[in-house]
Parts: sequence; structure tokens; C-alpha cells
Amino acid sequence: MITRSTLNLIYDYHYWITRRLLAACEALTPEQWTHSHGHSWDSVHGLVTHMLTAEIIWLARWQGVSPTTLRRKEELPTLADVRREWAVVESDVRAFLAACNDPRLNQPLTYTNTRGEQFTVILGQLMLHLANHGTHHRGELVAMLALLERPHPEDDLLWYLLEQRPKSA
Repeated sequence: MITRSTLNLIYDYHYWITRRLLAACEALTPEQWTHSHGHSWDSVHGLVTHMLTAEIIWLARWQGVSPTTLRRKEELPTLADVRREWAVVESDVRAFLAACNDPRLNQPLTYTNTRGEQFTVILGQLMLHLANHGTHHRGELVAMLALLERPHPEDDLLWYLLEQRPKSA
């Protein structure tokens, strides 16, 4: 059974590390922001736009709408644009999750992907998928930052858990 409690933990971590990695991207020059790495979504710009767009499209699907296209990186040309949009999406995802109870999270949801294929999956599993999707792409982002010789934060869940534990007196 997928619980709201577990999803709250995963999404707290997800947004904690996303904010930290976007902050690390602040050190990039415009050339580094758009530099082609030849894999994944090509550049830091392309990758973070894809990550954000995935959240937008999955939230819409959870709400019963199946978008047919993804946003393009040209629609979000700067890191400031991405960060501003992501703050809105985070708020919307958190509000959606807060409105869900455990039974709803364990109900099937039918959606259509951008290729027109229809799928039915448990809502909570789809929410876990999005968090896992973010983990995958954050790993790629860390690799890009390393190739660009830019520092980046540790991104494992363990670092979040250690930071959240009560401080000893």
C-alpha cells in the first residue's frame, strides 16, 4: 500500500535536492548552461527543462488531463525562468498530495501519454515514478556539473535524512 506519509517524505527529499541542484546551476556561465554534452537531454538547460516539464505533465495526468506535448526549453530560456516555474509546480504538487488520502493513492488512474498510448496504473505508483524519474535525471545533472567542473551537493536520500534528524542537545 502506498501511503501519503511515504510520498510526503519522498517529495520533501525530491524538492530539497532539486532546490540545491538548481542553486548549484547558478554558478554556470551562459555557455555552460547550453553546452551540448551529447547525451540525455543534451545540456543542463535541456535536462532541467525536461525534469520540470515531467512534473508539469504528470501533475496534469494525476488531475485527469493528458497533455499531448511537452514544454520546450525555448519556453524557459534561463535558470531564473525554470526556478520560478518550478516553485509553482512544487506548490501545486504538494497541494495535490495534501488533498489525497491513502485509499485514493491506491486507486487506478488511466492516462494517455504524448504518443497517444493509454495506460492504467495506481496513482501512488505514478507519484513514486515521478520522484524516481527525478532521481535518474538528477544523477545525469550531477554528471554534467562534474564535467563542467562545477561543485554540486551530495544528492543521496541519506543526506536529506541525516539533515532532518533532531539535533542533540
